[in-house]
Amino acid sequence: MPSITPRLRASRQHSLRSLAVVLAIAWAAPLHADSGLPGPFPVSQRNVTVTRSNGTTFTAQLRYPATSTAANAQVALGAVPAPAVTFGHGFLTSVDLYDSTLDHLASHGYIVIATTSGGELFPNHANYAVDMRQCLTWLEQQDVLAGGFLFGAVNENAFGVSGHSMGGGASMLAAAADARIRCAATLAAAETNPSSAAASTSVQFPLRAIVGSADTIVTPTTTVSQYNNCDAPRQFVNIAGGSHCGFVDSSFFGCDSVSLPRAEQLAMTRALLLDFLDAHLRRDTNAFATCWVSGATPGTTQNRDARTTASLANAALAGPAGVDLITTLTVTNIGPDVTSFRPRPTGTDLAVDFDPVESAPIAAGASAVFTVRVASLVAASDTIGIDALRVRDGAGIALTLPVEFTPASNPADLNGDGVVAAGDLAILLGAWGACKSCSADLDGDGQVGASDLSVLLGAWGS
Repeated sequence: MPSITPRLRASRQHSLRSLAVVLAIAWAAPLHADSGLPGPFPVSQRNVTVTRSNGTTFTAQLRYPATSTAANAQVALGAVPAPAVTFGHGFLTSVDLYDSTLDHLASHGYIVIATTSGGELFPNHANYAVDMRQCLTWLEQQDVLAGGFLFGAVNENAFGVSGHSMGGGASMLAAAADARIRCAATLAAAETNPSSAAASTSVQFPLRAIVGSADTIVTPTTTVSQYNNCDAPRQFVNIAGGSHCGFVDSSFFGCDSVSLPRAEQLAMTRALLLDFLDAHLRRDTNAFATCWVSGATPGTTQNRDARTTASLANAALAGPAGVDLITTLTVTNIGPDVTSFRPRPTGTDLAVDFDPVESAPIAAGASAVFTVRVASLVAASDTIGIDALRVRDGAGIALTLPVEFTPASNPADLNGDGVVAAGDLAILLGAWGACKSCSADLDGDGQVGASDLSVLLGAWGS
């Protein structure tokens, strides 16, 4: 098998990347609530020539967030440095048949490169996977090419791989052999030669395997073997009524019948791809929740295995306001690789702290224990979400912790030391004025004022 050109490493900071960071802060495009909708960026396309390590070349199509939809437009500075995906087409299938999906990712700020090689009647799957990897090498080369249109525009630490049918199987071959790849999201991935199922045992980063339940060309059971063999965080998503050719924009010779309307299957596919890529290449919190916490996407069944288990020492916490409520969180790494864990709270306005903030790296089968501390100065009840996040790959699971803070036995004891005295008076005076839902608002009128002072002085010494 041909070797891949060694990764290029740049020691300098790119001026374009620095400028892009400033612009991205000044103009941060909001994420769509529906990830199946187009993103904020115009999409441009250009054909590029990629040189293999043996000196031969092949053509690839590049889709990217741009300043306009004109061919060969400039990269949109608000999108860079951009994560990138190398995409593999299916057997005897033109890259153009995936226009809507590739353009969708580019509109959300991804650079997508799709090789046009592998179109022979008897393609070499191993070489095809190498070409998909060589596309990433080409992006690295362009990222450090002074004066090039992609100079400083590529996030070299955020590479993903995707593909349909033969390209999906080749994605597994590429992911197993290339440590630069951070996640894989395949569409009706076929068995290849060499075996994509066997290669899946070496895939080290998250996999989302998407299939159609009515696929008669690459049946879901074919892709199941790839999912089962992957020991990294993994998902198997089955689109109800989805067909093999429902993943492309139009049918071609030899296609199966489309039972689910193509537009529906494509819309679901685009959202499923984008959410997974955002969760693992951008470490987006909302995408993480959609992929690893929420129920299955409507119209799909979904198996998820984050290679992680977690438990809380207490099913719920309750106590008086002003007193910290404490429990422990235990997180276990199922493997196969070493990872740290970082817990984070979601869906609450209560003060939640974890000690430690992040665990030390732990091996497969080992656990990390965190102290969870929840605080509130006023009576409140909430259900806190706790994400147990794998630092290595961005996967994880979530738990819920119901919490109730009851009114303090003496509301005027603002510092909780058991007696109303000067310390409580200082707290009240410091909160003087508008102070909605704060502990010093003893009469609950949304203001800390004379009536609250009267209540405190009346309880003095108690």
